[in-house]
Amino acid sequence: MNITSLTKKQVAKSIVPQLEEQAYEMSLQTGLLKNYIPSYPITTQTEDNGFIPDIITTEKNGETNIYEIQLTSNIDTEKWNFFAHFTKERHGKLHIIVPEANLSAAEKVIVENDIRNIRLMYVPN
Repeated sequence: MNITSLTKKQVAKSIVPQLEEQAYEMSLQTGLLKNYIPSYPITTQTEDNGFIPDIITTEKNGETNIYEIQLTSNIDTEKWNFFAHFTKERHGKLHIIVPEANLSAAEKVIVENDIRNIRLMYVPN
């Protein structure tokens, strides 16, 4: 179920320029916008299937951050846990971007599933 009329592409258009301004010598990948290399699937060493982040950034020092845009109430906790662990190993964070109306539901999922190394952000309605 959609919480908002926003699309992932609209949200990406607003945050990608901010990310590019903040980091020096950063690689940014996203399949949401033209003129960017699409994000690659991140898999475990033992599994062939994985998850594709909405936006992934890697800085010159190797720090990796993932930005997931969550506009629906169908939260994939396995994906969030996997990305949180992946970014922690690379000295980064998982950033979850939700509509303001869905903020408390996302907080509840994070607490109930003990997801760490995560930063919750919201877009106003």
